[in-house]
Amino acid sequence: MISIFNGWMINVSQIEPFFLDANTLRQAIAIYFAIFPLAATSYIVFKSTAFLVTSLVSSRLILAVALCYLTVPAFNSLLMGFLGFNILLFIFILIFVSKTRGILFPAFILFFALVLFLIGYGGWAFHIVWYCNLIVTANKSGRQLRSALDSFDAAMISLTGIGAVGLAVGWIMGGFSR
Repeated sequence: MISIFNGWMINVSQIEPFFLDANTLRQAIAIYFAIFPLAATSYIVFKSTAFLVTSLVSSRLILAVALCYLTVPAFNSLLMGFLGFNILLFIFILIFVSKTRGILFPAFILFFALVLFLIGYGGWAFHIVWYCNLIVTANKSGRQLRSALDSFDAAMISLTGIGAVGLAVGWIMGGFSR
């Protein structure tokens, strides 16, 4: 569901890029959203922990910057359904993280998002919620796939394929929504 939302959101967002055509940038962002779990497999090739950490941090940084380019489209029933799902997922993620890792970090993120929303920056609060949902869902899904498939590589490739299919469905839905 998150991947479908991502594909839909990428396709219907108004993007004003600095250096590329808007459609080309949308397509590049969609491709990156599909393949970003593969950054974790760089350890297989380079066998360097430093390179693995660098690739993971840079991958998530690129993802965060890509999210900043995407704007929330005009409100409609599909957007409200996706937003409701994202907020519900965000609440479950905060509960899960607070049970497993402690309350401090989820409380900080929730406080920061609420402050942004209350002072009139709801779009930025939405981007924070979206980013947290995307990263935590990808991490949790990757862990579950790794234990089910007994292979980290197979888990990341499966996660990439599942994400790409979801993005494609969302992209098609976005084409109908324009």
